[in-house]
Amino acid sequence: MLKLDTKKLALASILAGLCGVFEIIPGPPFDIPFPLYDRVSWDLTGMPMMMSLLFTGPVGALYTTLIGCSIIFLRGNIYGGIFKLIAELATILAFYAMQKGFIPKTIASVTSRAAVMTAANYLLLPVFYHMPVDVVVGILPALAIMNGTQALINIIPAQLVYSRLGNWWRLQTQETSTIQTPSLRN
Repeated sequence: MLKLDTKKLALASILAGLCGVFEIIPGPPFDIPFPLYDRVSWDLTGMPMMMSLLFTGPVGALYTTLIGCSIIFLRGNIYGGIFKLIAELATILAFYAMQKGFIPKTIASVTSRAAVMTAANYLLLPVFYHMPVDVVVGILPALAIMNGTQALINIIPAQLVYSRLGNWWRLQTQETSTIQTPSLRN
């Protein structure tokens, strides 16, 4: 059964707060314009979401992602929040679904995000923003490149942090599960 203990919930919450900070503060270094299409940008919001997956597992990552994306919704950008939620879940779920190896997980995540977002952009841009389908089709390659590179921006730094702190974190969370609570009975 997938569950979140107190330490993992606390870490997922802190990482969700970091997502919020990255989302609220406009412009560089947290928001970098994408050169091939000026209506989208790279951001750091997905990095704490990926760190949440690595440190707390899929439940913590889902929690962090929902909280992080809710900041976009709270700012009034409903459509942007929907796109961000779809993109980050496509990245995180693909990374989690692969069983072994950083490189296969990364390839699966980049491919998943680019493919899922290409479909989402094709289907939702005309509905949300009333863009003609031929315009959407014309920008799909640029958006796929942006989504693929955004997945790498999320995954690589998160993996570097995890490779340095993952063993320590596992020891900290194992201590919790091995400590026996004293009985109140004699």
